[in-house]
Amino acid sequence: MEPADLLARHGVDPARLDQAPDPPARPQRLARVQEAPRRDCVVCGAMAATSRAVAFPLAGARWVDLCWAHHMAALHRPSRGPGTVEGIAADLRAAAREAGLPWAETVTFYSSFEAAIMACRDEDA
Repeated sequence: MEPADLLARHGVDPARLDQAPDPPARPQRLARVQEAPRRDCVVCGAMAATSRAVAFPLAGARWVDLCWAHHMAALHRPSRGPGTVEGIAADLRAAAREAGLPWAETVTFYSSFEAAIMACRDEDA
């Protein structure tokens, strides 16, 4: 999720945040995080662990100070891959076909070793 999306989700108005240089130099970001007293996370109010400048369309560049948990939430990008075992298996089969592997159409995935053993034919064991 982008920092702007995180702030919007929590109802934080970017215009209330400190103005930031665009773009700030690394020493400016480090100095901001290390200042005493420590800054608060703009989302939850806990002690900020990170600080970065974010450009907002209407507010311009603003400092976004985040605690570690909200920093990690802003770094997390949703997976673009399939969300089911069937979808993952289909993608792997397609890749195997593309690579020309002879077993591409028969590759099967099981939820556990036990499920694989139960599905295994006697002649395959």
